[in-house]
Amino acid sequence: MTKTEQVIDQLTQLKKLLEKEKAILINNQGSELAQVLREKEELLVSLSAFSEEGVDLKQLSSLSREVKALQETNLMLTEQSIRYTETMLEHIKKSAKQNHTYSKKGTFDQTKKSALVDQSL
Repeated sequence: MTKTEQVIDQLTQLKKLLEKEKAILINNQGSELAQVLREKEELLVSLSAFSEEGVDLKQLSSLSREVKALQETNLMLTEQSIRYTETMLEHIKKSAKQNHTYSKKGTFDQTKKSALVDQSL
């Protein structure tokens, strides 16, 4: 196997991992994300060991563009997820600061304490 074929093989593996990562991000399967990221990191370390010497870069151009596009898509999905989480936390914080609740009698009550879930029944 030539050096170019080895790099193509590793880039193909990376592309598959990036597609898997994209599906995980879209389907919000965070528990599976850590394993994919570890695999991706290992693959990137082995790819970085290759030098350009003896590698036909023209054969890699199409595949490397696909990998770059997937990487950018996954970054965008990750940033979108972070923004959504931050927005939700901000709304939760705001609602936790509002101390308006209903009393056990059913009347509107302004309490001093507030919680997301009232567990006192």
